[in-house]
Amino acid sequence: MDFTCTTQNVRMSPKKMREVTRQLLPRKNKAGKNEGMLVSKAKAVLSAIPRKSARFIEKTLNTALHNAEHIGAEWDNTEVQEKVVKLKQDIENHSDENGIIQRKHRHLKAKLAKLEAFLDNGGKVDTSKLRIKNAMATSATPLRRWMTRARGGGSVILKRCTHIRITLSDDE
Repeated sequence: MDFTCTTQNVRMSPKKMREVTRQLLPRKNKAGKNEGMLVSKAKAVLSAIPRKSARFIEKTLNTALHNAEHIGAEWDNTEVQEKVVKLKQDIENHSDENGIIQRKHRHLKAKLAKLEAFLDNGGKVDTSKLRIKNAMATSATPLRRWMTRARGGGSVILKRCTHIRITLSDDE
């Protein structure tokens, strides 16, 4: 099951953020398979990096971890089963005779997959086994500032912003 957290519009350039997120990306193990870094190891790595971007990424990582703990503790199997039934009905109602879902209701498939993955795990989430599946920093809409120039002109100063997205997974 995947747990995602996104921090939006962080006032730092994506280039600076990517230097730190690259440290967390999955690497190939001895068997040749991509293996994500354990969350505990990632926290240790981030705490050793003396950069402001590492603090932002660490906050996002902690939030993703707390999301996983919340889902494991607060969700009830019977409620989830009821939601699955309701989502299946919604998908059926919003799809045509070929089984293709209307464009504005495609997000229902992702919700259904998440709930079914929770039921497949038996409602248990072991946070000590969570690994970083993906960590990325993408550019957000920059803030535009003006600097006056000669003869009444001006030039734009771009204050770049970033979206940070971290996905944790408990898959082996």
